[in-house]
Amino acid sequence: MNIPDGLPCRIWTGRIAANGYGTVGRRSAHRVALEAALGRPIAPGMDACHTCDVRSCIEPTHLYEGTRKQNMADCTERKRHNKPSGERHWRSKVTDAQVAQMRSLTADGWTRKAIADEYGLNPATVSRIVRNIWRQEVAA
Repeated sequence: MNIPDGLPCRIWTGRIAANGYGTVGRRSAHRVALEAALGRPIAPGMDACHTCDVRSCIEPTHLYEGTRKQNMADCTERKRHNKPSGERHWRSKVTDAQVAQMRSLTADGWTRKAIADEYGLNPATVSRIVRNIWRQEVAA
């Protein structure tokens, strides 16, 4: 953990959303924490930004109000802006090994419909995978 002020992160112990941020009802816990520390709402169009790179941190000294441009520049500068792809993507239904196997099955004469039935996928999805339109990072 990057601790800019010497204080440890205060980790939200409530609900954590799939994106890793704590939530209070429908609001981000770090936004609620920053507003409490500021004693006012965050200005419209502004973000609650972290200096510690810990999404579930609600320590007020690790948070600041910044523009979306500042937040994204900070994210890029610290190399935190990585979009998961392939089997690491949250919507992925198949592993890299399964992708390779689908391509191998196609080479062995299996139909896309038969492969789709085997893996519980839509044939159009299988078609995009075996034609290397999707999941190009996986070798057959």
